[in-house]
Amino acid sequence: MINLHQHLPTNSVGRDFIVGDLHGCLDLFQAELKRIAFNPDRDRILSVGDLADRGLDSMGCLRLLREPWFHAVRGNHEQMLINFSDPDIIPYGTNTEADLFFRNGGGWVRNLPKDETDELWSDLLRRVVQLPYVITVGEGGNRFHVAHAELMTGNPHVSFSGLRRPEPGNRLPSDQILTDDELTESTLDAMTTALIWGRRVVGSSKPNQSMPVDTPAGRLLISRKPWHPGLSLTYVGHTPLNQMRLHASHLFIDRGAFMRKRDSCLLVLCHDKVLTWLPASSESLIH
Repeated sequence: MINLHQHLPTNSVGRDFIVGDLHGCLDLFQAELKRIAFNPDRDRILSVGDLADRGLDSMGCLRLLREPWFHAVRGNHEQMLINFSDPDIIPYGTNTEADLFFRNGGGWVRNLPKDETDELWSDLLRRVVQLPYVITVGEGGNRFHVAHAELMTGNPHVSFSGLRRPEPGNRLPSDQILTDDELTESTLDAMTTALIWGRRVVGSSKPNQSMPVDTPAGRLLISRKPWHPGLSLTYVGHTPLNQMRLHASHLFIDRGAFMRKRDSCLLVLCHDKVLTWLPASSESLIH
């Protein structure tokens, strides 16, 4: 059985870094590890998912799953790889799952030599399947979460229309941002599509009404509602942005590294430093 929610203790001996969507950009990641003087014996990397597709080295990024210091959540690109390859979901390499996978950068699987093809299907895919949807680090005031897209119930493929009655099998209303206490296996199991595909939270962040803050990692836009009551800081990716955004306890950190443009980059953020950039509460912001 897949563990939808993984818990990690606070890192008491080193630093925790959160990395945005890698999308095969292993070279950029390695450059960032060198820049931050990463120590694999003490430090950890927490990934918001989407390790493969679109970039130059999908296999190299997937191999990171073998490292004890590398922890990742499942993204929509991991799910597309699973759906494409799993005969219990869809026949291998056929139908709409394959079309979706190849339209979104999955063509690299066609060009692998036999030894790497065997490596992918016999070992790396198994590791991808075991990825949780949410990672929570620490407890109490030191707690933070990592997810791919958003922590919001309901169907992300329909327009937001306010709170509705709970969906069958889910005690929570649709279109509701979760709290720490609501991050249970049963709740997450009823909203896996939202966890990896949702863009409702970032869509409601109103960047033109946000307060810009310049940080060593670039500009951060802090919305008028930076915190959601009861939800700890949650790092997410999925949506490429030209600036980081904090809204409803979600910190969006995907800067579209695979695009290789002047205004794109791969963010590797030290959690302790990020905390110094953020308001303690919404009341501390003056608009």
